[in-house]
Amino acid sequence: MYPGIAEDKPIDFNKLIELPKLSPQAFQHPWDMQAIEALAKIPMFPNIVQKISSIFSEKIVRLAFTANAVRLGPNQGRSLYKKFEKAAAILDIPKMPEIYLSSELAFNAIGVGINQYYLVLFAPLVDALNEEELLAVIGHELGHLKCNHEQYMTIAYMIKTFGDVIFSFLPFGVGAAASLGLQLGVLHWYRMAALSCDRAALLVVQNPKVVASTLSKLAGGSRKILPEINLEGILEQAKDYSDVYDSKIERFFKATTMRMETHPFPIIRVKEIMAWANSGAYQKILEGDYPKLMPAAPQPLLQPMLPQSPTAVCPHCQNVIFLMGAFCPNCGGNLNPAPVVCAKCNEPTPPGAKFCFKCGSPVGAPAQN
Repeated sequence: MYPGIAEDKPIDFNKLIELPKLSPQAFQHPWDMQAIEALAKIPMFPNIVQKISSIFSEKIVRLAFTANAVRLGPNQGRSLYKKFEKAAAILDIPKMPEIYLSSELAFNAIGVGINQYYLVLFAPLVDALNEEELLAVIGHELGHLKCNHEQYMTIAYMIKTFGDVIFSFLPFGVGAAASLGLQLGVLHWYRMAALSCDRAALLVVQNPKVVASTLSKLAGGSRKILPEINLEGILEQAKDYSDVYDSKIERFFKATTMRMETHPFPIIRVKEIMAWANSGAYQKILEGDYPKLMPAAPQPLLQPMLPQSPTAVCPHCQNVIFLMGAFCPNCGGNLNPAPVVCAKCNEPTPPGAKFCFKCGSPVGAPAQN
């Protein structure tokens, strides 16, 4: 039985467990990785991504944030910035992004940037959440950084914001079908990536009901009625939505409703995060049983074919690719996988290894539902 969402005692921030050397492979949702693989099958995907990346101007975005928002730091918005520091320590993120607080009337938080990640919280969201829920949102946004989502997030943001205007800049011959395929593919990935980052939020606040209450507010809850909302009702609502598959026309309308969204519906996210919280995988991570990052290698794992060349050979599928993202556009393989050590015996394992050579335990596999 699930009591009212807001009935738990406040979180003691000083007692939250930190997760040193946490690998993103410990919590990435399998649908996230599957969506990346699907992107690789879109025609001319490398060319399209490279062109959109060239259109995006980090300098202009930073200038806009600097002019229209407050940049947070140890001496600016200190109470809010300390939550970022705490979340970064839990997820083992050594370098903080630039963080801004905007007064724009949006119930949202966004992160953009290809070479430099900028994170923006909007005042209406900050005002609506309690301290624990705000930490959950921060954990979600830093989860994108932990999972190296920055480039595709930025592409999704540009597609969502500018739509067909973006594709007027693409090379002649891309075609409407490829443009539509890219839009739908990137936005589908963004929705699946949000599920990974909801897990990051849970690892930060270490209380499933806090994540659920945060997502419930995104779905229309409020502080006044939240104590009267129970998870049983939310999960039943999610089941009602999932069960709407009685006819092809209903599946069509369900798909068209979601296809241009950047996040799954909050009700579905509540169902997913509660399932993961109860799966055992989440608890194992808190107990220290998770894939761990090795120290950074002195040389990159993927070398360009020639000095200053934008191309390289994928170590997974051996195809020549453009060096423009974290994953191979042909096979979806991680181009610079973080070295991982076995969660059982701490033995280093080479990239792509499925089992530890020393003790035989599974290593590096995404947690399953």
